[in-house]
Amino acid sequence: MLKYFELEEAQEALPKVNRLVRKLMKLNKTIALLNSIEIDTRDLSFEQFQNVTRVNKQYHRLSYEFYKLLEELENIGCILKDVEQGLVDFYSSFEGRDIFFCWKLGEKEIRYWHEIRAGFNGRQPIIEIKL
Repeated sequence: MLKYFELEEAQEALPKVNRLVRKLMKLNKTIALLNSIEIDTRDLSFEQFQNVTRVNKQYHRLSYEFYKLLEELENIGCILKDVEQGLVDFYSSFEGRDIFFCWKLGEKEIRYWHEIRAGFNGRQPIIEIKL
Protein backbone atom coordinates (compact mmCIF):
# COMPACT_ATOMS: atom_id res chain seq x y z
CA MET A 1 0.00 0.00 0.00
CA LEU A 2 1.30 3.41 -0.99
CA LYS A 3 2.06 5.66 1.99
CA TYR A 4 2.13 9.44 1.78
CA PHE A 5 4.36 11.19 4.27
CA GLU A 6 4.16 14.54 5.93
CA LEU A 7 7.64 15.99 6.27
CA GLU A 8 7.71 15.38 10.04
CA GLU A 9 6.77 11.71 9.57
CA ALA A 10 9.55 11.19 7.06
CA GLN A 11 12.04 12.92 9.38
CA GLU A 12 10.99 10.65 12.26
CA ALA A 13 11.60 7.57 10.11
CA LEU A 14 15.17 8.61 9.22
CA PRO A 15 17.04 6.87 12.08
CA LYS A 16 15.59 3.49 11.09
CA VAL A 17 15.93 4.25 7.37
CA ASN A 18 19.56 5.27 7.92
CA ARG A 19 20.31 2.00 9.73
CA LEU A 20 18.63 -0.11 7.05
CA VAL A 21 20.32 1.70 4.16
CA ARG A 22 23.75 1.25 5.75
CA LYS A 23 23.13 -2.48 6.12
CA LEU A 24 21.80 -2.73 2.56
CA MET A 25 24.86 -0.94 1.19
CA LYS A 26 27.20 -3.27 3.04
CA LEU A 27 25.31 -6.37 1.90
CA ASN A 28 25.20 -5.08 -1.68
CA LYS A 29 28.99 -4.70 -1.76
CA THR A 30 29.53 -8.18 -0.33
CA ILE A 31 27.04 -9.74 -2.75
CA ALA A 32 28.69 -7.96 -5.68
CA LEU A 33 32.07 -9.29 -4.57
CA LEU A 34 30.77 -12.86 -4.30
CA ASN A 35 29.00 -12.48 -7.63
CA SER A 36 32.24 -11.41 -9.31
CA ILE A 37 33.96 -14.71 -8.49
CA GLU A 38 34.23 -16.92 -11.55
CA ILE A 39 34.95 -20.57 -10.91
CA ASP A 40 35.56 -23.26 -13.50
CA THR A 41 34.10 -26.38 -11.90
CA ARG A 42 35.34 -28.88 -14.51
CA ASP A 43 38.47 -30.16 -12.75
CA LEU A 44 37.73 -29.49 -9.10
CA SER A 45 38.42 -31.90 -6.32
CA PHE A 46 35.58 -32.87 -4.02
CA GLU A 47 36.93 -30.51 -1.32
CA GLN A 48 37.15 -27.63 -3.81
CA PHE A 49 33.64 -28.37 -4.99
CA GLN A 50 32.45 -28.21 -1.36
CA ASN A 51 34.05 -24.77 -1.08
CA VAL A 52 32.17 -23.63 -4.18
CA THR A 53 28.97 -24.88 -2.57
CA ARG A 54 29.74 -22.87 0.59
CA VAL A 55 30.35 -19.70 -1.44
CA ASN A 56 27.06 -20.21 -3.29
CA LYS A 57 25.24 -20.82 -0.02
CA GLN A 58 26.72 -17.62 1.44
CA TYR A 59 25.73 -15.68 -1.68
CA HIS A 60 22.12 -16.84 -1.44
CA ARG A 61 21.95 -16.26 2.32
CA LEU A 62 23.20 -12.68 1.87
CA SER A 63 20.82 -12.11 -1.04
CA TYR A 64 17.91 -13.27 1.12
CA GLU A 65 19.01 -10.96 3.93
CA PHE A 66 19.32 -8.07 1.44
CA TYR A 67 15.77 -8.52 0.17
CA LYS A 68 14.43 -8.99 3.67
CA LEU A 69 15.93 -5.63 4.70
CA LEU A 70 14.69 -4.02 1.48
CA GLU A 71 11.19 -5.25 2.30
CA GLU A 72 11.53 -3.78 5.80
CA LEU A 73 12.45 -0.43 4.25
CA GLU A 74 9.49 -0.63 1.87
CA ASN A 75 7.19 -1.47 4.81
CA ILE A 76 8.14 1.88 6.32
CA GLY A 77 6.75 3.36 3.11
CA CYS A 78 9.87 4.64 1.40
CA ILE A 79 11.65 3.64 -1.79
CA LEU A 80 15.34 2.84 -2.13
CA LYS A 81 16.27 4.53 -5.40
CA ASP A 82 20.03 3.84 -5.44
CA VAL A 83 21.66 1.43 -2.99
CA GLU A 84 25.22 2.49 -3.90
CA GLN A 85 24.55 6.17 -3.18
CA GLY A 86 22.04 5.54 -0.41
CA LEU A 87 19.20 7.46 -2.09
CA VAL A 88 15.74 7.11 -0.58
CA ASP A 89 12.47 8.75 -1.61
CA PHE A 90 9.31 9.26 0.43
CA TYR A 91 5.99 9.87 -1.34
CA SER A 92 4.24 13.08 -0.43
CA SER A 93 1.71 15.43 -1.97
CA PHE A 94 1.97 19.13 -2.78
CA GLU A 95 -0.67 21.28 -4.45
CA GLY A 96 -2.62 18.21 -5.54
CA ARG A 97 0.29 16.39 -7.17
CA ASP A 98 2.53 13.60 -6.01
CA ILE A 99 6.12 14.48 -5.14
CA PHE A 100 9.02 12.77 -3.40
CA PHE A 101 10.88 13.94 -0.35
CA CYS A 102 14.44 12.97 -1.18
CA TRP A 103 17.12 11.88 1.29
CA LYS A 104 20.67 10.72 0.75
CA LEU A 105 22.75 8.76 3.24
CA GLY A 106 24.90 11.19 5.18
CA GLU A 107 22.31 13.96 5.25
CA LYS A 108 21.13 14.70 8.79
CA GLU A 109 17.58 15.53 7.72
CA ILE A 110 15.35 15.66 4.67
CA ARG A 111 16.10 18.95 2.96
CA TYR A 112 15.07 18.26 -0.62
CA TRP A 113 12.12 17.23 -2.72
CA HIS A 114 11.59 16.52 -6.41
CA GLU A 115 8.84 15.81 -8.87
CA ILE A 116 8.08 12.11 -9.30
CA ARG A 117 9.68 11.96 -12.74
CA ALA A 118 12.54 14.41 -12.05
CA GLY A 119 14.84 12.16 -10.06
CA PHE A 120 17.87 13.11 -8.00
CA ASN A 121 19.08 15.74 -10.49
CA GLY A 122 15.76 17.57 -10.09
CA ARG A 123 16.12 17.97 -6.33
CA GLN A 124 15.00 21.30 -4.94
CA PRO A 125 15.28 22.65 -1.41
CA ILE A 126 12.18 21.99 0.68
CA ILE A 127 12.08 25.67 1.54
CA GLU A 128 10.75 26.24 -2.01
CA ILE A 129 7.52 24.42 -1.15
CA LYS A 130 5.38 25.53 1.73
CA LEU A 131 3.97 22.43 3.33
